[in-house]
Order: sequence, then C-alpha cells, then structure tokens
Amino acid sequence: MIRSALQPASVILLAALSSAIAGRAADAAPPVVPAAKVSWAGLLRAGEITLYLENDKFFAGTDRHYTNGFKLSFLGDTKLNESPDFVQAVAKYIPTLSPDAALEQHYKVGVALGQNIYTPTDTESSALITTDRPYAAWLYGALMFQAENRAHTVLRVVELDAGIVGPGALGEQTQNGWHSVIKVPHAQGWSHQLHNEPGVVLTWERRYRVKRVISPETGLGAELFARGGLSIGNVDTSARAGLTMRAGWKLPHDFGPDLIRPGGGDVEPVSRASFYLYTGVDGRAVARDIFLDGNSWRSSASVRKRPVVGDFISGLVMRCPCRLGGLKGFQLAYSETARTKEFYGQLQRDVFGSMSISFLF
Repeated sequence: MIRSALQPASVILLAALSSAIAGRAADAAPPVVPAAKVSWAGLLRAGEITLYLENDKFFAGTDRHYTNGFKLSFLGDTKLNESPDFVQAVAKYIPTLSPDAALEQHYKVGVALGQNIYTPTDTESSALITTDRPYAAWLYGALMFQAENRAHTVLRVVELDAGIVGPGALGEQTQNGWHSVIKVPHAQGWSHQLHNEPGVVLTWERRYRVKRVISPETGLGAELFARGGLSIGNVDTSARAGLTMRAGWKLPHDFGPDLIRPGGGDVEPVSRASFYLYTGVDGRAVARDIFLDGNSWRSSASVRKRPVVGDFISGLVMRCPCRLGGLKGFQLAYSETARTKEFYGQLQRDVFGSMSISFLF
C-alpha cells in the first residue's frame, strides 16, 4: 500500500497530548536545589554501562519484521546540585523529575546510542511488497533522566530520542554486512525502505514496586511491579501499561531488566550475587508507528496497523559482584518476547530474544 502516513487522527491526538503536557510543565514549580559547586563529576558518582542485543534469530529462528535491535547506554548516579547547568535546567521543566527533598533520594542521568531494523517476511524478493511491513531502520541517540523515591517504590523516567529513519539509519549496511559475515543471503528489498526522515520521541514513564516479599533466612523472595508510560513523536506516539513479576534469590532493589525501548536501563549497584526469573505482560495503544504507517510527509510503503499490541515476556537475570579496577560487578539478562500481531494482514505473531550485559562501577 502506498500512501501518506500521518493521518488526521494521529495529528489531532499528537496535538492534544502535546498541549496537555506543555500545560503541566508550565504549571510545575521549579525545583529548589541547594547551591553547590557544579561540575561534570556530579554525573560520575556511580553508574552502569549496558549493551543490549535483540534479534528474532535468538531461539525463534526467524528473520522478519522487528529483526534486530542494538543499544549501548550509560546511566550515572547524580545529585542535581552537583550536575552540569544543562542537567539542572532540563530538570526544572520535567514535572516528573522536579526534586522534592522529602521524597526523592537520588537521580540518574544518561545517554544512549541505538539502532532498530525492520523487514518484511520475504527478504529474497527485490520487488515492492505491499502486503507486509516495509523495510525500515531507526538510528538514534537518547538523553535519559531517572528519579527514584527514598523508599525504592517509585521510579520516574524521562527519555528524549532523536535520530533518523531511512537510508541514513544504515539498516541495509548493518543487516547485509552481518549476513556477509555469517554467510547467509542478503535481504534484497532495501531499495523500497522508508525515506530519510528526522525523528524525535519524548517518553514519560513511571514504575511502581507493588509488593515485595523476602525471606530473611533463605534470601528467597518475589516481587510485583506495575508500569505506565506515554510516548509522543513522529516515530512513535503511544500509551503503554504493564505488570512484571519476578522470583529468585537475593532480589536487588532495582526495577528489573528491560527491552530496547524508551525508559529502560535501571540497574542497582551490585553488592552481592543474585539470581531470579521473571515474567510480564505489556500492552500498547498505538496512535503512530512510522515503521508501519510509513513516512510522515512523503508517500511511502505502509500497512494498516493494529491499534493495540501486546508483549508477553519471560526471562532470567544473574548478578555477580566483581572487584576489578573500578568495576563493582556485572549483570547478565536474557528474555524471550512474544508479540501480538501489529498490522492487519500479518500472518503470524512475532517472537524475538533479548540479551543484555551491564557493567557497574
């Protein structure tokens, strides 16, 4: 199907959401931050570097739709009054992060670089396939802010992603370059990918620790988390909510592992070994998805998206302390995600695996 992708309904929803959030930001009182020496050292008190890899080949054995994701992120603990001026200035206009001395204990600020790749099911054909999702890639950088309350029961997340969709995102070079390395056929239809378009997505999310039960004798325990969020932008405009349950040995006080998506990446410093299994469900109400709707201002390949999509996630996490140089420990995580059909005419649901390793210092 060839059509201009940004439909009137999406424009109206985007305008309404933007107006509401802008009004909230305008009414928010600026944070009261004690005077202190401001330096970049405020960003480097402690933190983690995380590498994420996602691919539908991991145990699923397919090569279609959301076929590969990569993200490298850094998150550093900070005190706002010791952070650079731009960090303090940004925090003033993000209501969800405005400091409250009675509630907030610590903040994290971070950056990330990522790339997502999407293809139709038939990658051997060089013809335009109008009944399947188009070829597309998304190359982006991210600026992340997190705030956690003193009781470790609420995590507030804001992330701004900016990048490019289209040939400039280097999806063809990444996919076919890797195919050359592993000696499998190249995807032949990249000439029909979405056109170049700059992309911006602003995401708010809150996560709640609903219940935590730990045995002091054995260290075994279980937890239940809830989450809700909103993304606005020409790449993605959606609302989401989900539940996650985990059970294991010596559970950390973080909010669990995450997929490659805005708002992810919270990891607690490793002080002891731990291991746990987790499972969860996430639902999204989607108003705009450029990888299905096509380009915003130019005619491009597209399909008719489904307005609601669900993810069913299961995985495991292992954490281990490690005193080597400035390294304090690491975390390994793996999960499988089964995703419901994302567009009308899709023949099968998709499954992909996600691996991540975090180094904590």
